[in-house]
Amino acid sequence: MGILPTMFAPNPKPVVLCISGHDPGGGAGIQADIEAVAAQGCHAVTLITCLTVQDSSNVLEVLPVQPDILLRQAELLSQDFQIAALKIGLIGSRGITQTIRQIRKMLPDIPMVLDTVLASGGGQGVGAVDFLKPLIPLSTLITPNRHEARKLSGEETPDACAAKLLQMGCTAVLITGADEASHDQVTNTLFSNAETRHWQWPRLPHGYHGSGCTLAAGIAAQLAKGTPLFEAADIAQEYTWKALQQGFKPGTGQHFPDRIRP
Repeated sequence: MGILPTMFAPNPKPVVLCISGHDPGGGAGIQADIEAVAAQGCHAVTLITCLTVQDSSNVLEVLPVQPDILLRQAELLSQDFQIAALKIGLIGSRGITQTIRQIRKMLPDIPMVLDTVLASGGGQGVGAVDFLKPLIPLSTLITPNRHEARKLSGEETPDACAAKLLQMGCTAVLITGADEASHDQVTNTLFSNAETRHWQWPRLPHGYHGSGCTLAAGIAAQLAKGTPLFEAADIAQEYTWKALQQGFKPGTGQHFPDRIRP
């Protein structure tokens, strides 16, 4: 007898597969993804790409997981859950990049949000451009800050960066501006081939750990619910700004978003 196809039960909470690293302090990475996805009314299933040695100030070491473990986990999850969106964070190795490409082939018809992690909140390099570039053509949305957009595209202005990144094959690019503290307003811009939209948010007073994870996971969850892309970006940005506004400082380093209270 052949294997019966998986039958998915109706699920009131859309499922988001989050693939990222583990932050033992809970400010960023997988824990941030889980909290942000839950706050949007979805359920997160998770693959941990890397263990890290870090605190609330900086990352000291990144320890990638064996890629074949991730693939085996993904195969089981995709058979057990009706996954509605993918959210990719810290990658950690070229082998993990290739595994994520394989996972994308398993789940080709759902939105994928790529948080282009190149450095920790404290400035320590934790990702590599070469790990990210092969995933850009597979992504519905990538969410670089301005520094990351320049590194990935080789261009300087946000418009030029976005044009180059769209040429690389993603559907849309959300370039955030909080990493450049030259104004009292933060400008985020969502570019697609059909439309460009700008948002401005009051700049908040602290440095924050996990803001990018929160935003990307929030958008992925909204897309999993079927929210159109520009509306999903709007909802997730408002959620993220409130989480940062209500942020707290549990350690001696950066503030953390309060992802639960908003």
